[in-house]
Amino acid sequence: MEPPAPLARAEPRVPGPRAAWAVVGGALGLTCLFFYRAVFSAQVFTGRDMLLVYAPLRRYWAERVAAGGFPSWYPFDGLGQSFPGMMLSAAFHPSQWAGLVLSTGMAMKLSVLLCPPLALLGTYALLRLYAVPRAGAFFAGVAFAYSGYLVSLTSSLAYLMAGATLPFALWAAVRFLREATPARGAIAALGLAGVLLAGDTWAYAFANAFVLLLALTETGARAVLLRRALGLVALGIGMSAPQLFAGVAVFARGAPGASSVEDAQRWSVEPWRLAEFLLGPFLANPTVERAAPEELVKSLLRTGGFSTLWSESLFIGVPVMVLAVAGLRFIPFRRWAPFGAAWSAVLTLALGSALPVYALLYRVLPLWRPFRYPEKLVVHLTLGLALLAGFGWKAVVEAPERQRWTARAAGALAGVLALVALVERTAGAWSHLFVLERWPQVPAETLAALSQAFSTAGFIAAGIALACACALPGLADSWPRMAVLLALQVGTSFTANEPLILLGSEELLDSPPTFIETVRAWADRNGDPVPRVASRIQRYRLPRFEGFEYQDSVALMSRATLVPDSPALWGIGTAEAYLPAASPRLLRLQDADPRLFTELLPFYGVRVSAYTPADYDALKHKPGPVVARDTVFELLLVEHPEARPRLSLARPRCVADAEAALKLLRDASFRAGPQAAVECGDMRLPSTGTGPLNGRLRVERDDPEHLVVDVDAPEDSVLVINDAWQAGWTAWLDGAPTLLLPANVAVRAVPAPQGPHRVELRYRAPGVQPGLWLCAATWLGLVMAEGWRRRSPRKSGAPAADGR
Repeated sequence: MEPPAPLARAEPRVPGPRAAWAVVGGALGLTCLFFYRAVFSAQVFTGRDMLLVYAPLRRYWAERVAAGGFPSWYPFDGLGQSFPGMMLSAAFHPSQWAGLVLSTGMAMKLSVLLCPPLALLGTYALLRLYAVPRAGAFFAGVAFAYSGYLVSLTSSLAYLMAGATLPFALWAAVRFLREATPARGAIAALGLAGVLLAGDTWAYAFANAFVLLLALTETGARAVLLRRALGLVALGIGMSAPQLFAGVAVFARGAPGASSVEDAQRWSVEPWRLAEFLLGPFLANPTVERAAPEELVKSLLRTGGFSTLWSESLFIGVPVMVLAVAGLRFIPFRRWAPFGAAWSAVLTLALGSALPVYALLYRVLPLWRPFRYPEKLVVHLTLGLALLAGFGWKAVVEAPERQRWTARAAGALAGVLALVALVERTAGAWSHLFVLERWPQVPAETLAALSQAFSTAGFIAAGIALACACALPGLADSWPRMAVLLALQVGTSFTANEPLILLGSEELLDSPPTFIETVRAWADRNGDPVPRVASRIQRYRLPRFEGFEYQDSVALMSRATLVPDSPALWGIGTAEAYLPAASPRLLRLQDADPRLFTELLPFYGVRVSAYTPADYDALKHKPGPVVARDTVFELLLVEHPEARPRLSLARPRCVADAEAALKLLRDASFRAGPQAAVECGDMRLPSTGTGPLNGRLRVERDDPEHLVVDVDAPEDSVLVINDAWQAGWTAWLDGAPTLLLPANVAVRAVPAPQGPHRVELRYRAPGVQPGLWLCAATWLGLVMAEGWRRRSPRKSGAPAADGR
């Protein structure tokens, strides 16, 4: 979130090349030091969604583009879904191109390591527009780039890239609002588009809102500034249109987002965690889990049912908070009030389920419903604090009395923190108020460890506040004091946040687990290009391996259990939906009746499922025989002999809607025969035969977006394609357009009359083509406008919007 303008805005003097290169070098150097474990080793980022989501998606993109295509359809999740429509696939983001020349793990590592310098330099440049001294602007950039939230997002690439791009987008927007040239408009629109193209729709929506807020607070003609802001939003839409329109097309059909207000508010910011802004991640175990242990999350924090945190740290640091207080004290109220109100509103939303506001917005604003997990809004809170600290630095160095006041405030903060820590250490006030109140049965040793961690964090924070109090007097004229303040911020961020970075061997992305080899062998024998698996594992025992960290074991176990979407790394799909653009029909089936969905998995072409021995033994009716065992992880691979092929002929049973189809699917005898519940609409399909349906199918072409099948049907029937029913698919029969109908609730069918015929299906991701046309038109318009501006004589005496 963009902080207020300083006391008197003046365009900063343009730094010389040496100063600019020093800032860039500092950003790169600090990143190398902060992420030394990644920079100076062959390890890659493998935490959570880096393994389960981003590695499969990025490898698929690189393979398809390297082969001369573009990934419109992603066949590996939820029976298939739109690749650009899932947003976080970042199908049009330039970082994807690294995957064409580097391995998947190294390409992702490069993308991650470029984000902190981008965040730092964007924050620095934004503050320099408001005449914040270079040292203060660099300090604020460091605070944001290495904050706990951004460091935690090294396990979630899309949100990290979007957060890192946000300061640059706001910097470019301010420049455009002050002088609206086509060239500046192109840069600013590219910044806004970059937030969306990274894969974070929520950050993109807020970035546009901040642009409008900036227009209301910049100096100049209000109407002119608002027109510029709205024009910039429109330009950003034009540049991001291919990705934006693809996502909107999916949303319009009800696929993404939260299924309920409870689902939307999962991973809300726990109010007790707000202390982490000052104290650091005192609930995390940085040496074992490199995260908050599952036991603590489930017992103490309201995460909506999840056993992990969205971000392991909210820490931004005592020096930032001290200077932010100075910013509030010395910047005129009328300057910071709009931004303070916006920051408070974002905090209210980030708290999610702790307050009624988020739920109210969910109920009254339909456009709010695609968004979920309020903790994602912490990026704006963190950026707001960092920028306010930069303004506080500017205000402090302008007058000695302000330095003394801020030093006294830091000293007072040190006293409060030390008192809180002392009371906890001696009387256990916090642990009794928070821990025992929520977890009365907490083991004594766990309670003691939590109390020790909290009080220790408080004493350390008090010491840092005291050090700030000593460094602040004389700050304006002392580079050593500035260096001390910067060192305090870097040191505390490194100590608190760096241990939470999750790294692992790139072999996790390249060497398939045991069950993958079994599935591949079966697929090779049967000519199945995308075999499907399922993970039916509820709980498991996590083995520990000598020489491996805890998180390495978690990653190894995730791969072994075939959870979505790690099998996609080896060309294997899942019927379970994990990614956000999955078919709404499949999602409703998966969420509304999990037991039935498990029964239907073989019906949708799932040939094998992974179980633990305990889960398998507990089943009344065994789904099939055990065909493989993983003795290391104590897992079973169970075959479903009755699994239907991906392509098959069936006799249609016409039904009115998905509910009627589901009623038929609940009947095991219906599922046992060559029948399909088809939503025929006004069309009536004959279904008169009985017994086996022994037609012939020959696949002539089977690309993700193009399927050609020669069908020889013994009677009028339908060709059932066990791929997800989604908009964008069209069908032809013998070269003429034909109907493509929903079948068996979640998949598709094409009428196949008796005799030999050719069936063809093609997919075009909805929204992409018109988005590309709009994007091209936007760029063409900007280039032509800039060319016209440069050729036209400048009008003399025309004042800028800000009066300069």
